[in-house]
Formats: sequence, C-alpha cells, structure tokens
Amino acid sequence: MAETHFSAPAVTVIGDVVRLRKSLNWFEPRAFFGQRIVVTRSREQASQLTHQLRELGADVLEIPTIRTQRPDDVQPLVDVLQGLGEYQWMIFTSANGVTTFFDYFFKAFDDVRALGNMRIAAVGSATAAHLHQLHLRVDVMPEEYVASKIASAINKFETVENLRFLILRAQVANPELPKQLEELGAIVDDIAVYKTVPETEDLTGAAARLVEEGADWITFTSSSTVRHFHGRFPLPDLIHKFPKLRLASIGPETTKTLESLGMKAAVEAKPHTIDGLVSALSKAVRPGK
Repeated sequence: MAETHFSAPAVTVIGDVVRLRKSLNWFEPRAFFGQRIVVTRSREQASQLTHQLRELGADVLEIPTIRTQRPDDVQPLVDVLQGLGEYQWMIFTSANGVTTFFDYFFKAFDDVRALGNMRIAAVGSATAAHLHQLHLRVDVMPEEYVASKIASAINKFETVENLRFLILRAQVANPELPKQLEELGAIVDDIAVYKTVPETEDLTGAAARLVEEGADWITFTSSSTVRHFHGRFPLPDLIHKFPKLRLASIGPETTKTLESLGMKAAVEAKPHTIDGLVSALSKAVRPGK
C-alpha cells in the first residue's frame, strides 16, 4: 500500500465475488465518475446543480463564492413600491431578483394585486419558475436566456416607446439592458433589490481541498460567481497549479466575464440553464455519448 501510495478510503475484495464486478458495478459507468467538479453558486441555490452532478457520479466540491444582502441604498426601491401604478412592465433577470423584490413587496402590501396591470418579463426558466410559484404569469421570456436579448423580445411583443419599465436586479449589473430599452424609446428605472458579496467561509473544507488537490471542472452560473471566485482563488494561479482544470459557463454573459480575466470557458451551456450546463459538461467529459 505504501509503495503504491494507495490510501483510504479503500475496499479490498477477495474471492469469487470478484466475478460479479460487471453486474455490481453500477457507479463507474456514470457520466461524471472520476470527475471532481466545483459548484460556485450561493449556498441557497447550489443544491439543484450539486444533486444532478452527484447523481451522475461526480465528486462535488461546493464552494459558494457569493451571498446576497440588501442593497447599499434601499430608498429607490421604497420609492418604486409607492409608485408601482406608474409602470407598464417589470423585468427580472434572476431568481434572486424575484425573491428579494417580493420580500420587500409583501412587507408593503398584503395582496399581489397591488402590482396592478403590469406585464412581466423574465430572463431564464429559473427566474420564470420563481414567478410562477407566486402565481404570476410571465408575458415575455427571450429564447436566449441573456439580458441583452430581452429588449428585442419585448419590442416584438409590443412597441416599448414611451412605456415605463422597472428593472429589478442586482446592484452591480450589465448596463446593456436599460441602454437598449432606452434606445427603443422606453423610460427605464433600473432598481437594485439586492447586492452580491463575497462568501469566504469554508464550512465543509471544500475550499481547502480545491487548493490542495485541484479539480477537473469549475462551474460558473453568473458573472458575479466568476468575479468573486477569482477574487478568492485567482484563476490564472489555480490553472497554473492544476493544468487539467477546465471552466464551464452557463451562458454568454458569464463567458464574457471569464474572458475579461483572460480565461476561456471550455464549455458553455445551451440552453443557458442548470440542465443545459450539466448536459454540456457531460458531452465534454464523454464525447459521443
């Protein structure tokens, strides 16, 4: 054992039972057997991706790099809640935006009908699912799940000129969406309902394992996960130390953020969802299967 550097945990099988290996070997054929994959989502959101990866045999390291907090200035949100009737559209670009906005909303109102007749646009199926849980219908969701596509999708639904839009999202966000809407003649209020901050705790020891042992993949599900992960574990240094490490992105905006750091996404999910990310990883790990 010492000579081969073979260490625990390990099981030694001796005897005729070895002949049953093919029929008992249910784990190794799984798509991600032998792959160590890092999940960087917040603790509250990591479970869906982690569960799918583990079901497919991956050794998952959950290293949350972000958590959400109230924005630095909540007064613009308070003002918006007092004047909801002025808007024709509200736009959500993440599930976090839905959750945090309606936390504030239901503290101010006890009836969802206080939203009035506003139409709702959502970026991504996860965002739409959170709205559906509140029994709210999504009027527009772009085919490509990126914020930059939603302006054209809404304009196809109805002309946006002179309509008032309320974008409810993170404190630091891509300015492209409000700019595109304004170029089409819309009146836009871009309101921060939460901010993302670094998560630095290592409650499970997963971060220590990554630094010591490396991984095969790091998954990124938003630009903020890229920025905060890089702030904690400089990506060029990590890849230099572990050359086989590859990066997986959930979509174009996340990929752009990686590229801004001089990094390349080995795979990009399409569609830009958790299921799409798992599928893209599976194809990369086991091409042709």
